[in-house]
Parts: sequence; structure tokens; C-alpha cells
Amino acid sequence: MLIADSFTVPRVGVVVTGRPELGDIREGDLLWLSGGPVRQRVTVRGVRHFCARFIDPRVAPAGVNTSLVLDGVADGLALSGLWLSSE
Repeated sequence: MLIADSFTVPRVGVVVTGRPELGDIREGDLLWLSGGPVRQRVTVRGVRHFCARFIDPRVAPAGVNTSLVLDGVADGLALSGLWLSSE
């Protein structure tokens, strides 16, 4: 998933937005945050959907705009334009 935007929400944490492209992303998934010199392991703590009814709230399906709450993101890291992947 290419990260389109990111922000920090008080009492929630780091939130990124985008659209999974090649597969579903689930709560609890361990993913790689990468791009340029950045390569860091993060955990998906939460999934939120934009206008997507009747979708499992713990899964971000491929092709659906979504936001993810991530744990393990380094402080001050610019996330827009980075990739989340399983490898």
C-alpha cells in the first residue's frame, strides 16, 4: 500500500491513509514500512474504512480506501510516499 497521507491522532497514535493494492491488510499484521533508506517493521493496530459498508471492520480489502493505525513508527518519520508491504 502506498501511503497517501499520515497524521497523529491524540490517544490513538499514528494513522496512515491509502489503498491496499495487492492484498488485504488485517489488524495485527506485521508489515514493512519502506522507501528510500527507510525500512522498518510496524504493526497494524487498527483499520478504519471510508464509506465502505458491509466490510469486516478488522480488514482493509485490496482496492478500498482505508486508514490504518500503526504501532512501531519512528518519531518524526515522514510517511507520505512510503510503502507498506508484507515483504
